[in-house]
Amino acid sequence: MKPINNNINIDGIAFLGDFGRRITQSTDDHRESAFLFQRLSVLIQRYNAVAVLGTFTHTTHDGEMWTFQHSF
Repeated sequence: MKPINNNINIDGIAFLGDFGRRITQSTDDHRESAFLFQRLSVLIQRYNAVAVLGTFTHTTHDGEMWTFQHSF
């Protein structure tokens, strides 16, 4: 498996392309493949944001430690 675009490999692109075509056939909307990739991109960005925010700890004015809680 050779990586392409440094993020996804050929098998992954083939799977998502096939999945997008199947969705397009069932909905008859030719933009579904693009929507699938956009949703996946947003999902990855949100996951990365949660992962980064999860690495921070905060201290109160009393020096007490607490973890950042998000509301995604």
